[in-house]
Amino acid sequence: MKIGVIAPIWLEIPPKGYGGTEYVVYNLVNGLVDKGHDVTFFGARNAKVKAKVFPTVEMPLREQSVEWTNVSYTLFHLAQSFEKAGEFDVIHMHVNKSQDYLSLPLSLLSKTPVVFTLHFKVPTPTYNKDRYLVLNKYRDLPFTSISNSQRKPTQLNYIKTVYNSLDIKSYPFSETHSDYFVWLGKINPLKGTKEAILAAKRAGVKLYVMGVVDRGVPHLLQYYEKEISPLIDGKNIIWIGEVETDRKAKYLAGAKAFLNPILWEEPFGLVMAESQATGTPVISFNRGAAPEVIVDGKTGFLVDTLDQMVEKMKYVDQLNRRDCRDNVESKFSIEKMVEGYEDAYSTAMKNWKTYINTYLSSSK
Repeated sequence: MKIGVIAPIWLEIPPKGYGGTEYVVYNLVNGLVDKGHDVTFFGARNAKVKAKVFPTVEMPLREQSVEWTNVSYTLFHLAQSFEKAGEFDVIHMHVNKSQDYLSLPLSLLSKTPVVFTLHFKVPTPTYNKDRYLVLNKYRDLPFTSISNSQRKPTQLNYIKTVYNSLDIKSYPFSETHSDYFVWLGKINPLKGTKEAILAAKRAGVKLYVMGVVDRGVPHLLQYYEKEISPLIDGKNIIWIGEVETDRKAKYLAGAKAFLNPILWEEPFGLVMAESQATGTPVISFNRGAAPEVIVDGKTGFLVDTLDQMVEKMKYVDQLNRRDCRDNVESKFSIEKMVEGYEDAYSTAMKNWKTYINTYLSSSK
């Protein structure tokens, strides 16, 4: 197939540190090329992918200190991409920010099928209502979900669930661990940074905090400065900061468990798969896609409260670390993800005219 992949333009691909969506897109593009597909990547000129790169921006927008709310760069990026749509069998649009919704009306002008993957919690009539109105208007277009949990809030035309993947070779397996726990992610109250620290303090264990502070978002910076930084003592709660994949994998592999007290319906949570790939189990709040990523009682524990998390920390050594690795290899490999999207592309190519006609009929 000739495939055009419209990528996010905010962070490097592959990302140097934080950037789950960018990491997934990187793995997908390279995996499709390795499978023999003719792939064109639409995004930043400096992207390091195996596909042909059609640059729509010179460099990722965050490197240019562009505000997250900027719309003009995204519009230019999407316009450039869709003008080339006729050169492909299918276009894969990765929707990562609200500005990317501009791709929905643009796709109606395309004779080439477009598959949309949403990399965020799907809006509802009571959560981001303005975005829900837009997404619901174009609900008949073909969407893929990154978990079954992601589908629940809004009735869209989901044609496939395709789990995110990781390059398992980048996460060496470890049969043994050191005497510490770990938390990893963007410093954000919804991701439970503070709760993980509080759990570690209650349990009297050492916790490494590997996180990135988005200093361009005032409320996230304030959360770090007022809620997280005062809890870092350098002895039991140790700040590591943002790390590249190699160091991240080493910290994960050495941990007794990854603490994941998420406070939202996270649509996937790649770090849970990254942790298990190294053999390290995950103790997570039972929300979002956690039940799809963790095998409760085998590759980690699903809990509902902080007290339950503290209690389960006593039992992580009873879990088989090889089971954690096997779970990732069977469900979250690049090969598995590529196969899933190949199926989605084929479905969209067969039914594109139907999707468009359904939209036109429902919008009258």
